Amino acid sequence: MGKFSRLESGAAAGAAAPELVRRTTYNSAQLPLAYEADADVDLVAWVREHRKELRDDLHQHGALLFRSPVRPDFGAIVEAFSGDLVDYQGGAAIRSRVGETTYTASEYPEELEIRQHSEFCYSNDWPMLLFFQCDIEPQDRGQTPLTDNRALMEAIPEHIRECFRERELLYVRGYGYNRTWQRSYETESREEVEKLCRAEGRRVEWGDEDQLRTYERRPAIARHPVTGDEVWFNYAHGFHISRMDSGIREALSTAPDDADDQLWPNNVFWGDGSEIDAETISVVNDIVERHTVQFDWQDGDVLVVDNMLAAHGRRAFSGPRRILLKIAESYASTQGVKA
Repeated sequence: MGKFSRLESGAAAGAAAPELVRRTTYNSAQLPLAYEADADVDLVAWVREHRKELRDDLHQHGALLFRSPVRPDFGAIVEAFSGDLVDYQGGAAIRSRVGETTYTASEYPEELEIRQHSEFCYSNDWPMLLFFQCDIEPQDRGQTPLTDNRALMEAIPEHIRECFRERELLYVRGYGYNRTWQRSYETESREEVEKLCRAEGRRVEWGDEDQLRTYERRPAIARHPVTGDEVWFNYAHGFHISRMDSGIREALSTAPDDADDQLWPNNVFWGDGSEIDAETISVVNDIVERHTVQFDWQDGDVLVVDNMLAAHGRRAFSGPRRILLKIAESYASTQGVKA
């Protein structure tokens, strides 16, 4: 175990304690790399003490899982690892705040799966780090699967990859009855929404009945500022209208009888506004699914995801389940120095 075999802070500093925290993995992709701590480990102090090594492992694996028989303080773990929290204003998911800096994970209907994605990959800024904690352990599915975005770059056929690189993407998002702009942007002010969108380089269009539609052109491939790796960093396979199956359409449509593709909550085109062939999206989606792995949540687990190196999603579930989320380290403000 070497550097991870001893707790070097607090009352236990200097005491022999072999394998207080054990490294392990739950799948062949080693995603996430897991740390299983003994009950007497001060996990917050341990994370703070080993922060540099943990970040090195995060850059290698893309995600880390902290597991302990004693539920760790979520906020304290995040503070020990980063602390530079950011808001979720303008995101595509339906979330609720739990306290000042904590959100629920997506509140989409439990019978629907959420496809693999990186948060705010459709924006000109995004959080570098995502922190999840299992607040209520699911008993029936409900995993948070992970996908290596570097592996996707290698697996997607070159002609498709280069087409995405050259043509870029235009994301179109509609806000209506189910996902309102007021909830997404956490404001009742149109002026505030327009200000936030201008800062993001996002074009705003207001429609009837206080509906909002936004447009933003973004690259489909990005380079990680610390590792230098090129990563598949887009949500074409999730936002494309061909992936909007009947269950998602019913849950997210801006109106019960919505027949206008442009008013649907999410869609994506080539950067010039032309349509992307559904077969191309299908090829990408199949590759994403083949490279996706998962683990089963346990009560109190804390998952740290490098938002550029790994995509995440959600399996359908039934029964109780609650996953909390904190996001940290804006790419635009840090340029990855801390990520």
